[in-house]
Order: sequence, then structure tokens, then C-alpha cells
Amino acid sequence: MKKRYLTVMAACITAAALTACQGKETEQKPSSAFSQEAEAGDSKNKKEASGEKDSSGVFESFTAQDLDGNQVDQTIFADAKLAMINVWGTFCTPCLEEMPDLAELSQEYQEKGIQMIGICSDTVNATKELDQAKIEKAKELAEQTGADYLHIAMSGTLVDTLLPQVMAVPMTIFVDSEGTQVGTAYMGARDKEGWAEIMDEVLASIQ
Repeated sequence: MKKRYLTVMAACITAAALTACQGKETEQKPSSAFSQEAEAGDSKNKKEASGEKDSSGVFESFTAQDLDGNQVDQTIFADAKLAMINVWGTFCTPCLEEMPDLAELSQEYQEKGIQMIGICSDTVNATKELDQAKIEKAKELAEQTGADYLHIAMSGTLVDTLLPQVMAVPMTIFVDSEGTQVGTAYMGARDKEGWAEIMDEVLASIQ
């Protein structure tokens, strides 16, 4: 009986892990405000093609801190045409695997007006307080993967506005210079070529 119980528990843990961290080229449809079009069938494709904005408001006005403890808000978007916000986790292998590619894209697309921003999803504990050990781990992993762009801790107002909407990681969101979301959220990791194609499409939609 005990052996059967342990087997069932192991299966549950495995299923939970798969749900929490999406692999490459997956496109899970999240039930969050970030991707309301994801459940709209053809309407989604039309809105993506036209670059229609779906403003959740999360990034239009927010406060948080980066991994070094510096305070940040929506003004970080002001100097770029577009910001690509990649929500990742220290526990997520697909997240870490794509970060070297994101680092290269960050450099290559800077002149085109796109900035790369990472948000580490698991930098708070169960009581919504910052976990310094997790922050140090996130900093270490960002350095190891060469992801030398700005990384924000899940902190400040993002704990109540963004975190509840993160169904899985990695999750990527595009916003304009005012923090207004452009298009829908993208679930799952992609390779460099896949992201480059998406970045070009989203940038073209706002020009």
C-alpha cells in the first residue's frame, strides 16, 4: 500500500512539474488577461496580424526592484519602441536554455528599438516577501547563461498583478514605450530564429 501511495505521489509531482515549465515550441493557451485573444480562434490571428493592443494595465503603472535591489517602474520602457518581457524561473530548464539566445537577440535588436527584460517569477516566498536566496540564485543563473540584460525580481506591485497571471514559464509579453501590451502573450521557449521572426513581426505592427 505504501509503495502504491509513493508511486501515485511521484506521478502527481511529475505532472505538476510539466505544467509549471513549458518546453520549446509549445504554445499553451493561458487563461489570463495577457492573452484573452488566445481563446478567440480566428480573432486572435487577425489581432496579431494587425498588431492590435490588448492592454492588461500591469506594466502601464508598476513598481518593482531589479535583482540588484534598484527600484524600477514603467519608465524603463520609455527609451525603446518595444520591450520584450521574458518571465522565467530558476527551476525551469527551458527558460535557462533559451536565455543565451535572448542575450544575443538583446544585442542584435537594440539598434532596432527593442529592449530585452527578464522577470524572475520565483523570487518571493509563500508570504509574498522577497527571498534573498532565490534572488542570488537568479543573479547567478543570469550570469551563467550570459543573459546580461535587465532582470527584475517578482516584487512590488507585480506580486499582485503579474504573478497570479503566470500560468507557466517561460512566458513572454511585448509592451510599447508606455508599457501597453502589444499582441498576446507567448507561452513556451523558442530558439533564436523563432524569436527573431516574432520580434520582427511585432515591431512591424507598431511602426
